[in-house]
Amino acid sequence: MDRLDDEQVRHFRDQGYFVARGVFDSGEISRLREGYDYITSVVEKGDIDPQYQTGKGCEVHIHVQAPSDAPDSESTKYLRKVQWPAMIHPAFEEIRNSSKFVDLVRPLIGDTLKQYINQINFKMPGGEISFPWHQDIRPTPAFRDQHLNYVQTVIVVDAATVDNGCLHIVPESHKLGNLQVQRYASGQIEDHVDVGTAVRGEPRGCRPVHVLHGARIET
Repeated sequence: MDRLDDEQVRHFRDQGYFVARGVFDSGEISRLREGYDYITSVVEKGDIDPQYQTGKGCEVHIHVQAPSDAPDSESTKYLRKVQWPAMIHPAFEEIRNSSKFVDLVRPLIGDTLKQYINQINFKMPGGEISFPWHQDIRPTPAFRDQHLNYVQTVIVVDAATVDNGCLHIVPESHKLGNLQVQRYASGQIEDHVDVGTAVRGEPRGCRPVHVLHGARIET
């Protein structure tokens, strides 16, 4: 898929998300896996730059959410996310500068774009890492009318299923505005939204897909 047609744009505007298939080819996905493997190897060897662990004073943040009694040898299992991986491995720099992003989102927000963040979310086997219900919204002057001028994209690199923790989205929740809830706070989203209406972002046949969404509720 190179770009969204009118019907797909209407789906995105109405539901707050759209699943685009076949955006990146197998070679591009394999290249991304090289970057993932490099990051997990750094974590496994304990070679993380100390400033990357805190996320303070630099853009890069490697977040390992391990229990206090977990041995260092199991650190990779508790890898939760990496912010600005493009500053760690060239595979992520290559993909974030791909013209495919511009072509895909042009019908939604034009082509005068600014990337706000570049991030990987991990759910490694056995780590029991979760991302509770939350609202992806940026309450800053630069992001007014986010349903019109903000698109978040997600590349699903590995098979995403309900069993291994695929993305869930509450349709039309982008129309609720800023709920002003504490991010990842337990139960707060559920006080405002019926999360039972969520749809799962489980790709057909578990193929890698590209998920576009605005400021909506997800877990």
